[in-house]
Amino acid sequence: MPHIPERAEGCSQLGDSSSAVWMKMASSSGSWLSRCFITLVFLQLPLRVSAPSPGRFSSSAVALAVILPVLGIFITVGIYIIWKQRRSKERLLYEHAMEVENLLSDHAKEKGRLYKALKKLRHELKLKRAAANSGWRRARLHFVTVTLDPDTAHPKLILSEDRRCVKLGDTRQPVPNNPQRFDFVVSVLGSEYFIAGCHYWEVSVADKSKWALGVCSESVSRKGKVTASPANGHWLLRQNRKNEYEALTSPQTSFRLKEPPRCVGIFLDYEAGVISFYNVTNQSHIFTFTHSFSGPLRPFFEPCLHDGGKNMAPLVICSKLQKPEESTVPKPEEKGLANGDVALQVDPLLLPAQAPELLPLTDMILSWPSDIGPALQGLKVPSF
Repeated sequence: MPHIPERAEGCSQLGDSSSAVWMKMASSSGSWLSRCFITLVFLQLPLRVSAPSPGRFSSSAVALAVILPVLGIFITVGIYIIWKQRRSKERLLYEHAMEVENLLSDHAKEKGRLYKALKKLRHELKLKRAAANSGWRRARLHFVTVTLDPDTAHPKLILSEDRRCVKLGDTRQPVPNNPQRFDFVVSVLGSEYFIAGCHYWEVSVADKSKWALGVCSESVSRKGKVTASPANGHWLLRQNRKNEYEALTSPQTSFRLKEPPRCVGIFLDYEAGVISFYNVTNQSHIFTFTHSFSGPLRPFFEPCLHDGGKNMAPLVICSKLQKPEESTVPKPEEKGLANGDVALQVDPLLLPAQAPELLPLTDMILSWPSDIGPALQGLKVPSF
């Protein structure tokens, strides 16, 4: 049986009798050093275990003690930066949201203002439409008989014997070159002079692709090329093609009509400064010029060029008020007369009845005074 050493002084026995572990504690120079001598009974191998002194720390512990606070500081700073960035983004999003909300609020207010303005404009247009209807009815009460003045006719124009029909000829007529005659613009004036009051006349434009009608000042230039405009004393309406029309404003106002007129009514109110054009075919208003007139005014007629044979029909001044549904031009029968004039023979069956039947307006084009703005002239009116 193996020999079990005796317990040394200052040592304690651990374990049972079969495996004895002896520990000895000793001190040296005031610092404690614990040494355990463990003898395994069976192996008899001495083990020596050293424990650090309570007053000393390892380098890893010191490093850990330094790193942990620094790491904590970095983490805290990082969290603060992230929080600040998020706060900044939140503030920016809030500002954007407020800006969008303000824009939406302004848009709603502007939309409300526009809606009110549109409602007011529609109401005004409705009133203007009613006024135009009554205006056309009122204008027809001032019907006058208009004839053509041969002394003002361009040499290539052929006038009828009764001076109510004019068309373009192929050659110049041997007529005197008086100061009143147009020598470049292929047009002719009416014999009547208007210096006051209201006057209305109708001109048949059926089967024509081009024409110009209206009123001009007695003082307009008759010689050379002239630009027709209110500034030069012209208040004219012109058809250029099948359904393309122009009011010779400055600049010109172009528009289309729902139904091309076969007969055009022209109304002059001298004191009111108004020249209005009406589509007698469907009783609608076409256009209105406004101006402060001075001096005599005269009716203006221009049958225009032949347009490749498409514009051979004459302009015919109506001797009576035309029915809207019967605004048809009788075909003139030409006779060789002095100065190339043409006499008209009209089929009585084609003449309209004396009392016209007035129907409600179905469509119209409004014109506005110049102080409202030239862009609104010739404005198409919606149905109400």
